Amino acid sequence: MFGLVPQSGLAQQARDPSQQDDLLRLTPGKLARRLNGQRVAPRLWDNRRLIGSLSAGLARTLITGGEGARYRLLGHLWIELQRFLAPNVTNVDLADLGMETTLIEGDATRHCRLVLAAACKLLQCRTVFEIGTFQGQTTWVVAHNNPKTRVFTLDLPSLEAAHQLRYEVTDPEYFVAWNRGARFLGTPEAARITQLFGDSAAFDFSPYYGQMDLVFIDGSHSYDYVRSDTEAALRMLSERGTIVWDDYLYYPGIYRVVTELSPRMDRRIFHIVGTRLAVYSRVDILGNGWPGVNALP
Repeated sequence: MFGLVPQSGLAQQARDPSQQDDLLRLTPGKLARRLNGQRVAPRLWDNRRLIGSLSAGLARTLITGGEGARYRLLGHLWIELQRFLAPNVTNVDLADLGMETTLIEGDATRHCRLVLAAACKLLQCRTVFEIGTFQGQTTWVVAHNNPKTRVFTLDLPSLEAAHQLRYEVTDPEYFVAWNRGARFLGTPEAARITQLFGDSAAFDFSPYYGQMDLVFIDGSHSYDYVRSDTEAALRMLSERGTIVWDDYLYYPGIYRVVTELSPRMDRRIFHIVGTRLAVYSRVDILGNGWPGVNALP
């Protein structure tokens, strides 16, 4: 049975014409929290009877749950600590970003690439540069859902090249076989995708300076590589450009670069809660919304 909001408080306000406009201006996420907020404290107190069983379950998992269970539990706790203690990085719920009417096609197993493709559409990007192609799933999703967008994607040319890099490489599992770009090869989207090869720490990005509406950083996750890729991304940004870092909170190198950079930027870097994405944009997304939405009649 669905929980009912009491007749007093916001439920009564929702019937009051003087309050309806204010409620309608809220995003779905903020509206849900507003309507439910008055019952949070009582529900927390009602759940006090679960403290004993939860504590016992926590101890049991830590002692007998096996390495996998301990890793998941402690890993998630560590991620949440990083999320809320990151200085100068704003946490924004996905439901509050105004993407609910944007339809995206793609593989649902990694929903971050769907959010990225939606952001590309809402920002009306015409040029995208991706650092880290791998099999090209993200490359294809972005190109497929943005038919007017040109995508450039950079990765190493071969397995042998992985042994001659400037900085430390993370994720050795990505260097077992070599099928970079396999997802988009032979597809209609491939005509708008330019596949580039090289070490991102030594690659000549100068032909792309000032040209990219979106740069997606998803190469090696070591601190030196993320810092180098970020410096290149900042130079490539157009006047309305946006940088998106993948795997924020999941690798210390990315977390460190983002938190070091955030106090020096002209706009806030924000993390989209529920994803692995951190975002910096020369467009005031949090203040003024998406250009693609603002352009609607």
